[in-house]
Amino acid sequence: METSRLSTKGQVVIPARLRKKYGFKHGEKVVFIEEDNYVIIKPKTKWTDICGSVKPLYTPEEMRRKLKEMRENWR
Repeated sequence: METSRLSTKGQVVIPARLRKKYGFKHGEKVVFIEEDNYVIIKPKTKWTDICGSVKPLYTPEEMRRKLKEMRENWR
């Protein structure tokens, strides 16, 4: 277990070993998650990090066709 001290500004230094292990980078935003009596610190997920992680429901051609049908049936 590693420790750090809280500054007068409420800042905490994450030990270098943990920054390297969990991929924290200089200037990166982090999120704080409260759980029970714990605070979890995680790197903020960028939406670009999750792009492509879910299989699309339709191919681009199917999507174009569905949009065209919806526009035609809208009136």
